[in-house]
Amino acid sequence: MNIAICDDEAPARENIVTCLENYMIERRVDVSYELFDHYKKLKDRIDDFDVFIMDYQMPDVDGLDFAHIIREKYSDTKTIIFVTSFSDIVYDAFSVRAHRFLVKPVDEKKFFEAMDNCIDSQGREKYITVKSDGMTNIINSDDIYYIEVQKKECIIRLESDSLVVHRAIADFEKELDGYGFFRAHRSFLINIRKIKCFNNRSLEFRNGEKIEISSRKYPDLCKEYLKMK
Repeated sequence: MNIAICDDEAPARENIVTCLENYMIERRVDVSYELFDHYKKLKDRIDDFDVFIMDYQMPDVDGLDFAHIIREKYSDTKTIIFVTSFSDIVYDAFSVRAHRFLVKPVDEKKFFEAMDNCIDSQGREKYITVKSDGMTNIINSDDIYYIEVQKKECIIRLESDSLVVHRAIADFEKELDGYGFFRAHRSFLINIRKIKCFNNRSLEFRNGEKIEISSRKYPDLCKEYLKMK
């Protein structure tokens, strides 16, 4: 795992490095990291890193804008952890699907919790194998927007493609349990990570598609959505 630490304040960078090095010793994990004092020095090297621990606001730079750049290009394959002096940025952090936000000075216990969850999330890729049109397809569950029942078949909706498979949606629900999927309606098994917005009647995915949801499932969806954040 390669980590970029970006903060214009040297004491803040040192604080994060201390937490990270203590984490590496205590958890016995090996990660590499580099320090940056400005987003301009990092913007052309996004490919090099898996995790970004970065200041929410630095001179002449909006960390939220930089996070949007990461999300637009890499979707959810990169992990963002904001550090900030302001505890009220949580709603902005949600908008770019930030993994965590930590208040300065960073508390080591909270840092450990964030990193534990980060490593656990990165190690929880799930691949499923399905047959469609005579071909065997191996699919990363992170690429699935939703699975829909249509008559006796299921439609697996991906970013730019759909697969028709002869399997029960209950089978997919069981196989994908614990990987961020939720039965929002008797006809839909959805990937919570792909949600853009929702209410107690419908939801919209990040690709612009909309579906109806069961109103009785809404409270549980709220709980599961917050767990993913």
